[in-house]
Amino acid sequence: MNAPVQIQAAHCPYCKNILFQNLRRHKVRGCITCKRPLVIARSPFGRPRLYRIYSVLDVGMLVYALMTMALIAFFALTGHGVTGFVKGFSIALFIAGSVLTVDGVLALRTARDKTWGRQERGVAARMLGAGKIAAGLLAFFMVFVGVTL
Repeated sequence: MNAPVQIQAAHCPYCKNILFQNLRRHKVRGCITCKRPLVIARSPFGRPRLYRIYSVLDVGMLVYALMTMALIAFFALTGHGVTGFVKGFSIALFIAGSVLTVDGVLALRTARDKTWGRQERGVAARMLGAGKIAAGLLAFFMVFVGVTL
């Protein structure tokens, strides 16, 4: 006889609260508590109905890091000019600026912030959110400077 299998609840990777939405119906949803955008993706390994929940903001920063490493390796190995590197890096910096600005605005609205694996709430989270917005705007300014070269 088959024993019932207990299914664990899905948790937000950002705030660790339980997600009550129907995640299979919508591939991209926002967490109810922290309002961070989440994406559900099938796991390439394991059972066919095994899903993973990722924060879109974390995925954006991962793409930025991979693009930066690829740019450094490409320009170190090929010896192209500095102007091409600056333009390529400014495109990657646009991703980081977007992620920082969105995360800062959400931190101001929800009074929740997670930076370097540490959760903050209240006034401290809002101050970190304001700092992230300032860093995102500085990144956008650097993108503008890099593209105009």
